Amino acid sequence: MAAGTTVQAQAQHGVAEAAQRPQAAQVAQQDLLVVQAEPDYFADQLPLQVLSVTRLAQPLADIPGAVTVLDRQTLRRSGARNITEALRLVPGYLVAGYNGANPMAVYHAPVDEYGVRSLILVDGRSLYSPTFVGGGFRALNAVPIEEVERIEVLRGTNSAAFGAHALFGVINVVTRHALDTLGQAVSFNAGGGVADAYARIGWGAPGLAQRLTVSSSGDHGWRDLHDSQRRVQVLWRADIKPSPASELMLQAGLIEWDAQDGFAGNANDPLRDVALRKSHALLQWSHAARPEATWKATLSWDEERMTDRFAFATPPFAGIAVDLGYQERRLALELEHTRVISPSWRWVLGGGVRDDSSLAPAQFATTERVGVRDWRVFGHAEWSPTPGWLLNAGLFAGYRTDTGSFLAPRLMLNHEIAPGHTLRAGLTRAERPPLLFERSADARFFFPDGRFAGSTYRPNPALRNEVLWVRELGYHASLAEGRVNLDVRLHQERLHDFIQFRTTGAFGREHINAPGFTLRGLEYQLIWRPSERTEWRLNQSFNQVRWHQAGPIGREPPARLSTVAWFQRLDHGWDVALMLHEHTGMAWRGAASAVGSVTRVDARLAREFDWGGARAEAALVVQSLGGDIDEFVPNRLSNRRVYASLRLEL
Repeated sequence: MAAGTTVQAQAQHGVAEAAQRPQAAQVAQQDLLVVQAEPDYFADQLPLQVLSVTRLAQPLADIPGAVTVLDRQTLRRSGARNITEALRLVPGYLVAGYNGANPMAVYHAPVDEYGVRSLILVDGRSLYSPTFVGGGFRALNAVPIEEVERIEVLRGTNSAAFGAHALFGVINVVTRHALDTLGQAVSFNAGGGVADAYARIGWGAPGLAQRLTVSSSGDHGWRDLHDSQRRVQVLWRADIKPSPASELMLQAGLIEWDAQDGFAGNANDPLRDVALRKSHALLQWSHAARPEATWKATLSWDEERMTDRFAFATPPFAGIAVDLGYQERRLALELEHTRVISPSWRWVLGGGVRDDSSLAPAQFATTERVGVRDWRVFGHAEWSPTPGWLLNAGLFAGYRTDTGSFLAPRLMLNHEIAPGHTLRAGLTRAERPPLLFERSADARFFFPDGRFAGSTYRPNPALRNEVLWVRELGYHASLAEGRVNLDVRLHQERLHDFIQFRTTGAFGREHINAPGFTLRGLEYQLIWRPSERTEWRLNQSFNQVRWHQAGPIGREPPARLSTVAWFQRLDHGWDVALMLHEHTGMAWRGAASAVGSVTRVDARLAREFDWGGARAEAALVVQSLGGDIDEFVPNRLSNRRVYASLRLEL
């Protein structure tokens, strides 16, 4: 085990430069401690390190949980156009959506339909919406997949490290260092209703490197639905090294998203156009004056504006205007300090504050901003009392101005029973205070002449925090000099005071606390690389949920989800990938919306070549090779899609 040792990882933008840095400075760099992210590296490389579990860089055998890592080579070879599609490769994740413009990747689906219980981080910046249905399903695709260095997905609660929104796990997206992207690159996807374009320019040197990206992505959505979309993004990043011990990362971005929404013949959700504008800025500072002590500070600002208006067309509510638009803002500051006390003991401590506010008169019945402030402190200690044993202990304490305090402790013991074989066992308690919308929504509607027509969502100040208890056993194996990696997770999760909405009257809705459920599950991930050219992935997840409340629930996750993926490099620059995704029958929104077993096959054939001095790759991608399938509710078909891609890099 690597308990308590400083991490000797090499940043991808230069072995020589990384070797000259203090080891602890490597820990701080861009939240990424990783050997070169190519699938061909085995025993001659250092162990892969992840940071999205405890905020300490740890090899997979030492972490208190189960993690899937998707590096940029795997992302490219999968043929995924966005991060949501790529998460099909993660055990336990179900990818669907109520239409083609709003794909969702959800762990423990359909218990968490909009992803309000999974935290999305992009370079340390938290993404979720406190307004309307909340969640981060739209934020998942706020980063072009070409910008991603890797994605770490912790499967299971991680509130002990990151707070309330990590109740079911963390999706940590790490973008590429600016020094890795010097020069120019362009890529295109076209065909099957798809039209994507990406252009990047990078310039600078090791002390100061910058990247500017412009991208556009769009498609025609699913068959026979009103769900075409177009997303345009402008992103900038700078990585600065003012001294040997310090590093700065700066980011800024603007995203414009236009989409079609609604369903023909549905007066409550009619056909219409919606628009979303997102802007953000990030400043992250890392400092390591000594190898055994590092500091990191993160300051971020996000603003989101949604436009979504329509009117009821059926009596007696004809003419009533519905406005689901909002303007929300987040300002967050976080500071953390890591110390190595001895080869067997190290810890991280930190704290921060986050301010969320929303201006949504139609949703909160006020023209004033509605907001909440979230204060937090957190800590994690890693202790190895004897060789082969490692104790991980963490605690997150938060205070919200609307709901009060909450706690999330975790205790996990890892034991290396033999070289390459590690068992883990632990207990975690997590809490999720209600979203601003869940607790305070007050959506009132009026006739055109000003008469009050009624309410839909209503406030519930008495709404209590959700509380999750998790008991977990795990096994991690790294065999055959790293060519075979197996991770198994056996868990029981008991969620108390589950927040859901109940319908009152014709249109009324109110969020309430329900008794909740117990979910028992077994999932595993096997990665086998028999040669430098071949990689196999096998993921399976088995679930059984028992609801503790009376009456029909109808929302049932699939009893089994499976993925088999084969990546093969061939001669003369050819590369082939086949991915089979399968799940048994399930119901997102009740028994009436149940869908049967689904099998989906995706394929990609690509060839790399030199084109006038540029590194080039052309590919043909087929998604849902077997034809249209029901993945969400019956008769909403995600259709077969065939498109070609071209990538050039100088």
